Amino acid sequence: MTPQDQRADAPPPTAINAHALKAMLASCLFYAAFGGLIQWFPIWLINERGFTGEQLGLVISIAGIGRIVAGPLTSAWADGQADRRAPIRLLAAITLLALGGMWVAEGFGVSFFLAFVAEVTFWALIAFLEAALLRLARPGRFPSYGVARGLASLSFVVGNIAVGMLVDWGGNATIWWWLVLTTLGLLAASYTMAAEPVVRTSQPPFAQRLAQGFAMVKRPEFALLMFACGMIQAGHQYYYIFGTQLWIAELGVSGTTAGWLFAFGVIIEAGFLMFVAPRIEHVRPATLILLGGIGALVRWSLMASSPTLAMLWPLQALHAMSFACTFLGAMRGIYLLWGDDRTPTAQMMFMALATAPAQALSSWIGGRVFDTGVGSQGYVSMVGVVAIGTLLAFWLWRRPLAPVPT
Repeated sequence: MTPQDQRADAPPPTAINAHALKAMLASCLFYAAFGGLIQWFPIWLINERGFTGEQLGLVISIAGIGRIVAGPLTSAWADGQADRRAPIRLLAAITLLALGGMWVAEGFGVSFFLAFVAEVTFWALIAFLEAALLRLARPGRFPSYGVARGLASLSFVVGNIAVGMLVDWGGNATIWWWLVLTTLGLLAASYTMAAEPVVRTSQPPFAQRLAQGFAMVKRPEFALLMFACGMIQAGHQYYYIFGTQLWIAELGVSGTTAGWLFAFGVIIEAGFLMFVAPRIEHVRPATLILLGGIGALVRWSLMASSPTLAMLWPLQALHAMSFACTFLGAMRGIYLLWGDDRTPTAQMMFMALATAPAQALSSWIGGRVFDTGVGSQGYVSMVGVVAIGTLLAFWLWRRPLAPVPT
């Protein structure tokens, strides 16, 4: 059951949801920037800031560790704010400042620190933007959650392709310009979002809010969901960090072709979320996560065989399983467990305590493996990470999920 299905006040099917539209605009701008960050930011750091593969893997790993600390702190801070938009504005502003600082930074240490800050704050935005879409979308109104999230994924595609074309036209410096302008647009869009005041009968102190967030992990089903999805999604790190560079180096494709190839997987993801997800509402979240883990095992095992360009296209379609199935299962499962009020905190805990450490480990492993010169065979390093997540997903699949009593 989707979050929207649980609402009883569904309006007429032709109605437009202005609040959800504004949240969707902010999400689309974020994912347009994210398309540049995931695929092209590593290339900018290597070619424009002189990072090695190990240094790149290290900064992303340390940023993952940073999210373990920053995530719960940000969530506890956000729980005390009078408006749900506050964390989106703060994180977008810090990301913009970090990106701007890297343009003028002198010295590797400064660039390393600012890249760390940008990685931490940009990834932290996901939890609050996803929660806004889940919260504001309504059944029978446009946009639904599936449509909004699917269009956000297509914006990721736009980011991939646009930056690839910009790189072919103006070189690697255009990567930075895309990230700055789209992040600036996100910040501006966050100020157009409707106010969402939070009414509380009492306001617990910061330390108590922080402790309440950590206490959520004590629920076994939530812990299994967190770490299963975290490990499965972390298996994408070698692909995210080095995939484009390997395609260009090993297959000799252009930046534009690499952008389209990367984008194809996200197009399949968007199609799955927009057209398949509404038709599989009866499928349990744990089943979706388990299917995602199986798809990831198949995907990275075959990617390690140095596939040809023709083979890469169908392999990219497995993104619908390795990412979309896992993501949808996680979002539905978190909402089912925690509902409107606690979903943002639950998502931040999921990202900080499960996704971030798993990504940090996978990024470090991937950086070390990449520097050995094995190329595409390095994808096999991700199979072990995904296998652990898939086993946890199977364990979760054997347990029922039920809402946490309030």
